[in-house]
Amino acid sequence: MKKIKLLCMFFAALLILSHPALAKEKDKQLIGFANLQRALNECDAGKKALDTLKEEAKKLEDTLNEKQEELKKMKDELDKKSSVWNKETLETKDREFKAKSMEFQKMFTDYNDQLNKKKQEREEMIIDELREIVDEIAKQKGYSYIFERSVGGILYAPPEADITDEVIKTHNKRSRAKKD
Repeated sequence: MKKIKLLCMFFAALLILSHPALAKEKDKQLIGFANLQRALNECDAGKKALDTLKEEAKKLEDTLNEKQEELKKMKDELDKKSSVWNKETLETKDREFKAKSMEFQKMFTDYNDQLNKKKQEREEMIIDELREIVDEIAKQKGYSYIFERSVGGILYAPPEADITDEVIKTHNKRSRAKKD
């Protein structure tokens, strides 16, 4: 009877000691990170969006340069002819110049706002797609956590925990598949 009791206690102790080891293996968590800003800048869709915005910015810049050149000519005319114009003409020309200057400043502000809004919309759309890909990779590979590197919360992580390249490749593949 003592032997059976001793044997039962031995197995009970063995079970208790082995259980935390099983729990540790079971609770082992895979942690990774992705740099979505880098993914945005390096994926094909991000590069294309940036190129498109640069083209739009160039067109708007050309328009602004034309308006600025008109303002410069008006200012030069005001400076050169101010001594020969009568008071009424000078005041009229000065009001026209100020109105055009204000119009130019408004146009400049509107163009900047327009470009920033388009940039933000395009980036948000791509970032949303990248986040979906991160979710899929996390589920497929059994990650418990994937952190965002570019927001500054991670001071150190081993390079093998970085899934950014995989996110970029997957996004590029999907973008190409949508085109076909």
